[in-house]
Amino acid sequence: MVGPRIYTIDPNHSFVDSLAAGLLEMAKGDALALAGMTVLLPNRRAQRSLQEAFLRILEHKTTLLPVMRPIGDVEDDDISFLGVGLGLDPSTFLPPIAAERRQALLMQLVMKWQGAGGGHETPSPAQSWRLAADLAKLMDQVDTEGLPYEKLADLVPENLAQHWEITLEFLKIVTETWPAVLAAEGASNPVQYRDQMLAVLADAWQNTPPKGPIIAAGSTGSIPATARLLSVVARLPEGMVVLPGFDCGMTDDIWDAIDPAHPLKSSHPQTAMKNLLLEMGASRHEVAPWPVGGNTGSRTMFFRDALLPAALTPAWRTMPYVDIPDSELFAGVRSIVTPTRREEADAIAVLMREVLETPGKTAALVTPDRQLARHVRASLGRWQIEIDDSGGDRVLNTVPGRLFALIADAAVADFAPVALLALLQHPLVSFGSTRAEFLEMLRRLDKYVLRGVRPAGGLGGLLDRAAEVAADSNAPFTGADLAILTELEKVFAPFAGSLSLETSLAELLNQHILVAEELAKTIEASGEHVLWQGEAGQALADAISALVAETGSVPAASAEGYAPLFAEMLAGVMVRPVWRRHPRLSIWGPLEARLQRADVMILGGLNEGVWPTEMQPDPWMNQSMRQAFGLPPLTRRIGQSAHDFVQAASGGTVYLTRAEKVDGSPTVPSRWWYRIEALSGRSVPLAARYHRWAEQLAHVPHTVPSAPPAPKPPLDARPKRLSVTQVENWMRDPYGLYAKKILNLYELDPVDDRPNAAKKGVLLHEALECFLKEPGPRFQQEGLQRLIAIGHRVFEPVLNQPAVYAFWWPRFMQIAEWFVAHEEERMQAYAVAAIEVYGERSVPGTDFTVFAIADRIDVDTRADTLAVIDYKTGGVPSAKTIAAGYAPQLPLEAWIAESGGFKGVPAKAVSDLVFWKLSGGTPVQEQKRPIKDIDHSVQAAAEGLARLIDAFSRETTPYLSNPLPSEAGYGTYDHLARVKEWRGGKDPFEGGES
Repeated sequence: MVGPRIYTIDPNHSFVDSLAAGLLEMAKGDALALAGMTVLLPNRRAQRSLQEAFLRILEHKTTLLPVMRPIGDVEDDDISFLGVGLGLDPSTFLPPIAAERRQALLMQLVMKWQGAGGGHETPSPAQSWRLAADLAKLMDQVDTEGLPYEKLADLVPENLAQHWEITLEFLKIVTETWPAVLAAEGASNPVQYRDQMLAVLADAWQNTPPKGPIIAAGSTGSIPATARLLSVVARLPEGMVVLPGFDCGMTDDIWDAIDPAHPLKSSHPQTAMKNLLLEMGASRHEVAPWPVGGNTGSRTMFFRDALLPAALTPAWRTMPYVDIPDSELFAGVRSIVTPTRREEADAIAVLMREVLETPGKTAALVTPDRQLARHVRASLGRWQIEIDDSGGDRVLNTVPGRLFALIADAAVADFAPVALLALLQHPLVSFGSTRAEFLEMLRRLDKYVLRGVRPAGGLGGLLDRAAEVAADSNAPFTGADLAILTELEKVFAPFAGSLSLETSLAELLNQHILVAEELAKTIEASGEHVLWQGEAGQALADAISALVAETGSVPAASAEGYAPLFAEMLAGVMVRPVWRRHPRLSIWGPLEARLQRADVMILGGLNEGVWPTEMQPDPWMNQSMRQAFGLPPLTRRIGQSAHDFVQAASGGTVYLTRAEKVDGSPTVPSRWWYRIEALSGRSVPLAARYHRWAEQLAHVPHTVPSAPPAPKPPLDARPKRLSVTQVENWMRDPYGLYAKKILNLYELDPVDDRPNAAKKGVLLHEALECFLKEPGPRFQQEGLQRLIAIGHRVFEPVLNQPAVYAFWWPRFMQIAEWFVAHEEERMQAYAVAAIEVYGERSVPGTDFTVFAIADRIDVDTRADTLAVIDYKTGGVPSAKTIAAGYAPQLPLEAWIAESGGFKGVPAKAVSDLVFWKLSGGTPVQEQKRPIKDIDHSVQAAAEGLARLIDAFSRETTPYLSNPLPSEAGYGTYDHLARVKEWRGGKDPFEGGES
């Protein structure tokens, strides 16, 4: 063995391009010599990048490339050993347990755990899956560092011992139970397997050095086993290690200030490098520049000084950067600062689009902010550019993934109308017919079956309602539609049934798959299901297949728990495009950017919490406990992020971008941005034109706001007959009356309608009407029991709604008790003349008729006059509103009554107009009489109606939309009147005829 040969490539050069150029120089044009080299790389992405670098340098000429092998460096939470083809025999080791299998087994152990002494609530399946993932991560960290679990018991002081004891009891799942589970499985933890493979490889090469050059490049040695292998490679006769971005120009005080094991001293960009050299037993002075691309650039030195350890920043005062002009200090570096993340994405998209104007020029957005990456992709869509995004998309956000999620959601909701409609509207659902034919049926199902109050009993109740609708020979929802819905129920039934049976999670997943395949079946279907086609379908199929294979022993989740569990199981599955990648534009994560370079590097989302990412607390141990146990500090990730920042920002043309607000909240620039500006004494020069160009692209030319609608239908189309309620709407919102009575546009009931205040009022009216009209006792306990029985009958269609049963029914009981007692007292002076009675009256001098259905009319037997009563479950109009003519209902009913217009009610004077506000709360009821002068109010209402009729008897009078919103509020037809387009502007009809 010889001394270590360690090289570095400076960040101002592309790592893979410099590495490839250096290897070609070492081969001296001999293709066989190049093919005889073995290059060890951190992962498969680095391997692909190096292959592309050779293609670029060789200008796509045919040649033999070195043997490239990924060694499974643990970075970005990837713990898979990928070192295939290095001459190892894995059969001598226990195979690694599959990730899905380990997760499923740990989940079962979590769900069985009873806590310290028992009594702890069992977590839900989704929570158990997350806890299992946290336990797996803890095991990987402990195995990586080679630590004994016995040290856990000594970590906590006495004042926290009780809480820690509970945690220790829970961690017995991994410290005591899990080894036995692994033994029964005949498997090992993935990290143990990987470390064994690396150790055997290191021992084999140390004892018998391989022939030919061995180059380990790009690894930061973030795990001890990898570091030991690199140490062996560096000392092989033909071995060498090439580090990414090691700072050979550091002074001793900077080097000494870095401590990889200290939480406060491990956030420097060179932390990982120092830790690796310590693990390798090498001196930093043994690191030499790589023959190609090894020289340090001025920008790299500036960033090195800007990111000095905090204790050394006083040295900034002696540095000359303040006096260096922008053209030199910030050569090739510009910033883009926008108000929002959406505008930041648009500016980045414009910049990338500009790059394409130069043939062969490349650009890459580097960001850990996935939201920003998605915004940039969407913004580039305006030029039909599909960009290569290494981060990919969550499989649950893809078209087939959404179908599976909607099936789970519908099952959890017992196939309630909203959830069922959302599922059936999914673009893949055709159910054995063409999509167009299925959508026609679905529209009829939506309009005629799913609207209104939810039917009881899930799919069975929905089928019963559909059968009732289809039985009507005039109903557009036909028997053929009912047959399709019946077949759908047969498809859903086994899956829904499995949610309530003691079955395995694997069987439940199989039922889930069958439902999805049946729904996605088309009339043109051949052998292959459209559900599994494409990159998203393949990724989903692989993920669910693995889950089915490993969850046969896991008990199925309940109906309530399945949807969140399914979402949790697939939360980490990503879809990354294989084809349709743009050859010159890319979106990279910091890890991908570490080893490759584009001509234009855009570092996006440079806000604190993104660069570096916000540290997620360890669910098991705090910082001091991790340090005492021997785990690396969480702040080491900040150091790695700082290293990635320097790597990406040091070479080529660089744009630093950030948004001042994200999701409406102010942001703080990244600490590195602050440090750069603090050291230079000025802001990074702005490239404002990209934001300006993006604004111009998004700018909408000045448009003249739409005028308020003012339809003027012919006189013969205008209504000649209205109810008193419609007269009120006529006063408040003429356009609404126009839409309803002239255009015949009626509001549809909401899908899965929740009983609202209006429905409550209708049911209460019906119950009181039946009580007073039907024969039977009306007083004392017998009367109360009869009213409660009637209430049960009337409220039955909605009593299955929890809100109705919990809130409405108790209030109805209180109203019933008051009403029966009040009736007995009232009947001593009054007699009921009519209940829910129809009446009408012609307006003198016109051909117009107004009609009404009065809630109740009583006769005052003492004065032989009438009392008109209106039941209210909501608000009562004020005296001011009635006097202004905006609530004419009760005065007009009195006007009709005085003429004998109500059937069975003789013409008499009206002496009382009263609102009975029946809330059932505290108080149970209130009798309000806002109308003090009844005669005047009735006369004013009649005159106001006559004026209204006269005004709209002229064709020049338009039906305006909500002319006085302060009085009328918002109407049902405001969206048809497009109120939001013109409200707030000057009303062109202000001061005109109304």
